[in-house]
Amino acid sequence: MMTGTGLACAPALAQTSAPVPLFLKQEAEQDAERQSDQGPTNPGTTSAPLSGGFGSTVPNTTQAETFPSDPNAVQSLSLGAVDAEAVGTIGRSRGGLGIDMWNGTTRRSAAHLISELPATPATHTARDLQERMLLSAAALPQDSPEISLLEARVAKLIEMGALDNAIELVRAAPQGSRGSMLAQAEINALLIGAKLDAACDAIESYGASYEEVFWLKAAAMCAFYANDPTSAAFSVDLVREMGGEGDATFFGLVSAIRSGGAANPELLDELRPLDLALLEIAKQSIPTSQLETGNPAAIIGITNAKATATDVRLEAARKAEKLGLISAEQLADIYQSVNFTADALASVLDDASEGIQARQYAKLYQAAVQSDVPAARAEILSALFETAEFEGDFMQAARLSAPMLADIPVNGDFSWFAVAALKASIAANSFERAENWLQVARSSANASNDISSRLSLLYPVLAISGLEETGAIKPAQPVANAANGNSVQTFGTDAQSAPQQNFGLGGAVVPGAPTSSGGMASATVMPNSASAEDVQSASDRAAALARHRARMIEWQEMQAARGDQAAARRYSELIFNLFEGFGIEVPDSLWDGLLKAPYAEERVTTSSAVSHHLNDAASAQQKAKTVAMVIQAQQIAAAENADPKVLSDTVTSLEAVGLESDARRLATELLMSFNH
Repeated sequence: MMTGTGLACAPALAQTSAPVPLFLKQEAEQDAERQSDQGPTNPGTTSAPLSGGFGSTVPNTTQAETFPSDPNAVQSLSLGAVDAEAVGTIGRSRGGLGIDMWNGTTRRSAAHLISELPATPATHTARDLQERMLLSAAALPQDSPEISLLEARVAKLIEMGALDNAIELVRAAPQGSRGSMLAQAEINALLIGAKLDAACDAIESYGASYEEVFWLKAAAMCAFYANDPTSAAFSVDLVREMGGEGDATFFGLVSAIRSGGAANPELLDELRPLDLALLEIAKQSIPTSQLETGNPAAIIGITNAKATATDVRLEAARKAEKLGLISAEQLADIYQSVNFTADALASVLDDASEGIQARQYAKLYQAAVQSDVPAARAEILSALFETAEFEGDFMQAARLSAPMLADIPVNGDFSWFAVAALKASIAANSFERAENWLQVARSSANASNDISSRLSLLYPVLAISGLEETGAIKPAQPVANAANGNSVQTFGTDAQSAPQQNFGLGGAVVPGAPTSSGGMASATVMPNSASAEDVQSASDRAAALARHRARMIEWQEMQAARGDQAAARRYSELIFNLFEGFGIEVPDSLWDGLLKAPYAEERVTTSSAVSHHLNDAASAQQKAKTVAMVIQAQQIAAAENADPKVLSDTVTSLEAVGLESDARRLATELLMSFNH
């Protein structure tokens, strides 16, 4: 990969110091001004400049960078010259992790965390977090300044196929701080994305500045692309003179272009971005075996290449969107490019399925797009969702069809479609629309249809996504004890005399209160005070908790009727662990139902080191490190016997560092993809 991106893992030369990027300085100034207006929240604390932190011109090589972990603490930031690599393309308002995201992390450790991130994160939520982490503008640790975090970030973005983001990040860096490695990375991102015109323009602008053989090969490629054999021959000869004759793949592709033949397939095992461009010029398709390698560059290349056969391109695009390499909009464009007859689209619900799964999706998608009757479109989308769910592609189908789903009226006329639309809206993160469809489904449920039972099966997803009241409530944030520096939690007006309670996302439940022997017992919730408002709130939470217990008992009874009890048990464990991570009660009787032999099972889990660093980073409010460890732990999500406790820990850790919406998205995605 590093050869392919033009970036190396070894530490690069120290970057030239440059002024703080304007938007980064503005964000820091605004944070400091806002926090100054609020005043200190912890008595006895004083504000002081950060030693060796953001704005410091003196590297601190003896200890990790420290930034205030309390977002409300007063911060005094010196905005002098800083590492030019602090540049990013997103700030906190656009989903960035914040200028203090590397709090407590050394530069060497940060580089290691970045280099070890997966090329293909297991979930879309994890991929989104990874991109935001790499694109965030942030103050960088000042130890080991010879290590280039900017190069590491760009290299990882290219490896994971986030090409446009990689290009934007390179171009956001000050011109004087870009070396050959970053320039090569920009070229490679353009080549992978099949933007040969833009790539050759950039190669021409950069070429005279650097002497590596890469630029000679790139010049030769552009000459072939421009149909200039004389210039191409000159550049190829220079490659030989520079010692590049050992590159069999490059010379094999050059020979194929000159002869009009095909390159030896044995030379095409490990394709670099430049190789993809030469294959395009040679009008030779990328070997379909590259689809199975998981190499993002090759998968994107197959999707973009004009020489790719239609059905292969469809399957490549389906896989690319599932991995997050292309957007749902790009997948829609590729599906729209397939030719179907008008009769085939008109009878799409009656005809036999296409032999290629992606082709069937394309056919259903086109039929839905062309239908201007909402009821007919809903029928086609329902068929698409059903097919995709059976194949494990429901989340993708939901993302693909989200714009069309938005045009279908949300009312009782579509009650038969309400549950499918509800699930698709949740999968596409359209929670306002999902709430409207849930209301339609509830009001339409009766003895003559199966809506009620389908909602019962979906209840854990509704609870995790926040669409159902569960009687849980978030605990108050910890406040520092000025006497000893420890953190304590207080609830209500008298922490000493209040009864011991368990707190979650919707209620305080007194231990010993009736639980769920029959699922219908009333919950006991203690108000924080005797005020009418607190008493009413406690009463409402108690009622919600009682409903939650009853619904969970009903859900568990339906799970007991499933044919595959092993799968039902795994799904139940995942739900119960996620519930506990969000503070949602799991009735004891449901856990009791899982307490059956065998008690020792083989599970796919993460290493103890990942678990340790995940918990440690979350406790220390080290946001970037927490996100990196969450992404690593998430890699087991696709395994059939993934450890549900590990997956639950990732959600809890995101909550701990203030990424609650990401935690909920991740939990929802896990549930919806785990039980397809």
